[in-house]
Amino acid sequence: MDEDTTAQQFKKVEERVEKLVDMCRELQRAKTELEVKIRDLEEALKTKNGIEQRCQEEKSMIRSKIDNLLSRLDQALDST
Repeated sequence: MDEDTTAQQFKKVEERVEKLVDMCRELQRAKTELEVKIRDLEEALKTKNGIEQRCQEEKSMIRSKIDNLLSRLDQALDST
């Protein structure tokens, strides 16, 4: 093997290693961005679930008040 061939092979290996390092960096950046997005979506889901729970509780309270009013109305009508 002559020195030119060896130098060319080392250059090719070096270029491949550089590409792999660049690819690893890009994948790490993408991973970090996705982790941030996941955290944001999980937080949004927690907020949505909290709002949904409060709406269900409010709906239940409203239903209870309506039932109570209807019962009182029935009692008032029955007593007349």
